[in-house]
Amino acid sequence: MNAARTTKATRPVAASILLPDSPIRSKAWYQIYARLARPTLDWVGVVGAAWALFVGDWIDKPMDDGTRLIVLGFAAALHGIRSVEQMRGVS
Repeated sequence: MNAARTTKATRPVAASILLPDSPIRSKAWYQIYARLARPTLDWVGVVGAAWALFVGDWIDKPMDDGTRLIVLGFAAALHGIRSVEQMRGVS
């Protein structure tokens, strides 16, 4: 049974995967997202993670544990999305 599974042809890569030379990169909404909103969200995630991990404790204004988990989860999600986009070649 395993031999039948391994001889199956692999699927070709879908043509809808956006590559760096894709025409979608020239669209205005993509430029606004890539040049304005995306870096802003990245910096919000970096500042929030820094506050949750270091700064809040240093200045005696720490976040409560629930808020800390939400902020760190948000920062991790942004990093994960960016990593997936880089692997696919659209970022």
